[in-house]
Amino acid sequence: MKQIVIVGGGAAGLMAAAIAGREGARVILIEKMNMVGKKMGITGKGRCNITNSADMSEFIHNTPGNGKFLYGVYERFSNTDLLNLLHSWGLKTKVERGGRVFPESDSALEVRNTFIKVLKKYGVQVHTNESVQKIVVQNDKVTGVVTDKESYACDAVIIATGGKSYPLTGSTGDGYKLASLLGHTITDIRPSLVPIVIKEQWVKNIMGLSLRNVEVS
Repeated sequence: MKQIVIVGGGAAGLMAAAIAGREGARVILIEKMNMVGKKMGITGKGRCNITNSADMSEFIHNTPGNGKFLYGVYERFSNTDLLNLLHSWGLKTKVERGGRVFPESDSALEVRNTFIKVLKKYGVQVHTNESVQKIVVQNDKVTGVVTDKESYACDAVIIATGGKSYPLTGSTGDGYKLASLLGHTITDIRPSLVPIVIKEQWVKNIMGLSLRNVEVS
């Protein structure tokens, strides 16, 4: 039985832990925040926009840059595959305007709790408030992980720390540092969805309002 350490308890880390556990691995999930799925619990204005019902070609078309790079990924695990998996775990979903898929309950916390339930089912060890400092490599093979609290032996490590988009939820770019220490090349990162900060105060009164086909000048 292989032991796998997963660094990061966001959506990707939770999914990786669930599937690795399902396939029979001993899994340790390490998250530096005080809970897993923190960003998941606040996305979609608290409702969690899980995916979209669009065809994969539309996903590719709407991906900035080289969308075709993702063809192989979508072939192996599509939006339909994701929903089928979540439905098998007991999460009910619905489709709204624009093909957006939400939990039927309109609660992002239900999505997060669904993952937590599955992790318990497969015996995944979840460590929160623990930060990974180093991935240990011996003879060109990953053999362990060192955190600010403990050292863990393992057969493989999955870095699922996300980007650098939302520091309050733990997305501070830790994965870039860990990967670079292993010899990976890190390209310059650029923002995608970003806030616009203005001096006027009245915008606070319309927080949460979504508009289509608008421009800012």
